[in-house]
Amino acid sequence: MAERSSRTTRRASGGSATCKGCGVSVRWMDGAKHRGLPPTWKKTKTGTYCLLCRREQAGEKAVIKAGDELNREDRAKLRSEAIIEFEVRRDPTRADGEIAKAVRSSVAAVGRARKKIEA
Repeated sequence: MAERSSRTTRRASGGSATCKGCGVSVRWMDGAKHRGLPPTWKKTKTGTYCLLCRREQAGEKAVIKAGDELNREDRAKLRSEAIIEFEVRRDPTRADGEIAKAVRSSVAAVGRARKKIEA
């Protein structure tokens, strides 16, 4: 789905979107059944964002909310926890192992985040 410049890239007329965060563009190829944004993208009041940028926003929001008193290690831990929670909320039906692999975390950390959200 992500468009890369190459000689073999086919032109698409099914609409396109560009992530406001990282600038990556996506398009559906001619004849594709899908239209609109890819399933992992989201359009908000501030723009259209890919999954990677949405994860990054979740982490940054948590760090900003915590304030300036955290050291680097605590900020990194908080950012990681927020990204895991984002993924659990995004698709609660996904297995903990899948989420852990997607965000490079442990299954135990995903389980803790899931319990925190469900509480």
